[in-house]
Amino acid sequence: MIHWIRGAQATFGFELRRALTWNRFLVAVGLAIFPPVMLNVVVRTAFVSNSVVAADVTKYSEFAMIFLVALVCILSLLLWATPNVQSELEGKTWNFIAVRPGARIASFLGKYLLAVAISMAVSFVALAGCILVANSYQGFKDPLKTLHSLAIIYTLACFVYGAIFSAIGTIFIKRAMVVAAGFMIGFETFLALVPAVVSKITMSYHLRSIGLEWIGNFLPETTVPEYTMAYGQPWPVSIHMACIVIMTLVALMVGMIVITQRQYVTADQT
Repeated sequence: MIHWIRGAQATFGFELRRALTWNRFLVAVGLAIFPPVMLNVVVRTAFVSNSVVAADVTKYSEFAMIFLVALVCILSLLLWATPNVQSELEGKTWNFIAVRPGARIASFLGKYLLAVAISMAVSFVALAGCILVANSYQGFKDPLKTLHSLAIIYTLACFVYGAIFSAIGTIFIKRAMVVAAGFMIGFETFLALVPAVVSKITMSYHLRSIGLEWIGNFLPETTVPEYTMAYGQPWPVSIHMACIVIMTLVALMVGMIVITQRQYVTADQT
């Protein structure tokens, strides 16, 4: 266990230094500034064009902010979490990792932590920018509370989806990003919106429920009684967090089992 932790720390540091290139830095900056820029463009255009439209836009600005930041959070994880094995195969370093004791798990965990760290940084910068933009137009009752609550929710999202995407990266290799994107669209988006018990197995349901509890109703055209009628009585926040933690540990366990048991074919072996 100790050598796994030390190996993960070493992998995290090495991958972080390798990630500090201008190309990757510009990608991260582009993702971080996209939500506040888009939110500013939409809200400002509405305010300039028509006051009636502006009233409607401000009503939806909180939902737009949450959606845009969630979008770049998921995109960051897709870019950095899914190619955890494929990058080693393409770089022809997998043979070195495969023969060292504990190196597979150390590499898996180190890359997972790096993906989580980058996604959290991108999400926090985007969230802070969006709150500044939205607060300048409509004003939040307590912007610091909103920032704190959403920061915790996005942190949970980074950990759980990072674990799921990392596990997918050990299974599907070349199509990991496509499979992960399909998982988010089909399972975590459409299935999570189904007003039935099956929606409660999705992580987006638990994250959304925590958000409704902490920051109030942010869903457009949906009242709290309507949401309760469709999805049932809300669970305590502690249960939602427990479900997220359990799913994170299960996904990490699956990824570690697969990466240690599976034999990956390198380019030299084909």
